[in-house]
Amino acid sequence: MLFVALGVAVAALAVVLVMEFTGGGGARQAVPAAYQVYSSGESTEMLASREDDPRPLAESEVFERGNEKIDSQGLEFTLTAKALDDTCANAVWGDALVAALEEADCTQVARGGYTSADHVGVAAMFKLRDTEAAQAVAAAMELPEGEEAEPSGFLVPPSTDEPFDKLGSGYSAAEATVNGHYLVVTWVQPLASTSPEEREDLTSPLIALGNFDFPLYRRVLERESVLGVEGGAAESSGAEAGTTGTDAAPGTEGGTLDGTGTEVPVG
Repeated sequence: MLFVALGVAVAALAVVLVMEFTGGGGARQAVPAAYQVYSSGESTEMLASREDDPRPLAESEVFERGNEKIDSQGLEFTLTAKALDDTCANAVWGDALVAALEEADCTQVARGGYTSADHVGVAAMFKLRDTEAAQAVAAAMELPEGEEAEPSGFLVPPSTDEPFDKLGSGYSAAEATVNGHYLVVTWVQPLASTSPEEREDLTSPLIALGNFDFPLYRRVLERESVLGVEGGAAESSGAEAGTTGTDAAPGTEGGTLDGTGTEVPVG
């Protein structure tokens, strides 16, 4: 009987771990307490379609050349986990979000797990068919409006180790920025936060981690060079707020003012 009980306990633990950490619709259903969507005008214009920018993302391009450490807003984020996937479903949970990525013809997703002295964060870059597809995936990540409504899905961190396993258990906020056929999503949480209902100002860490999109800035410059465009990205004024969502708080260029947004009850 002891061996039977032990076997049942091990099987139950395995089920819990699978439900907690696997991607593609079966992952731990962690969501931020606030979520906003933005559009980057320069990138959206120059990188509107994958036909304009067919070159696949490279690991050295996304995770090196400045992205191994992001120093901004008085914060220093260090890359401690990473993943570059051709199977985009591995980067998210939720059947509806997986379906949205398939509809958007997602061919790649790069995820970086970052930590600073006081925050944990994840940044993801999805390579999709075109701008409309990126907007659709951003909309699919919107938080539910009613208390009884279920979220359609969100990011899965590239690591299940601490502190990434804590994302969503405290107050966290996320932003999605449409950069043409790319969608960049950033998600941050204070390391000390334990309650999704206790709001904190996450403007600075969101702005800082937003620099994960710098490889796209380089691609914009490359495309402008090919097209012979003058001025261009060097004069870009940054993200324009408020492309989708309901009851979303006004944001800053790449950050939320006080981390407000749609709150999701934790069950």
